[in-house]
Amino acid sequence: MRRFVLATVGAAVVAAGIVGLAGTAAADTHSTAYITRPTTGYQHPTNQSAPVLTGLKQGQSVTALCFAEGQVVNDNPYWFRISTTPTPEGNTAFVHRDAISVGPDLRHC
Repeated sequence: MRRFVLATVGAAVVAAGIVGLAGTAAADTHSTAYITRPTTGYQHPTNQSAPVLTGLKQGQSVTALCFAEGQVVNDNPYWFRISTTPTPEGNTAFVHRDAISVGPDLRHC
């Protein structure tokens, strides 16, 4: 009986630790970013794909979800998946690094 109780308590502590880590990781999956010049957001990390967010304006606040490598523009391959809403449930699109100001510590898509 004593072994069963210790095993149950140990499993609960491990499970709580895993849930805690998952909660922290989920909280850090996006950040506020700002459009630095008028631009368009594309379906894929290339301006050869379909435009899905048009009319993005300089100074506009967006949610940066992750970054990816894509079409090289001005010697830079980085594109950021963004949402115009605070959560990623809205439309998302890729914006090239030249048109967005994003903080550090954003995950790879």
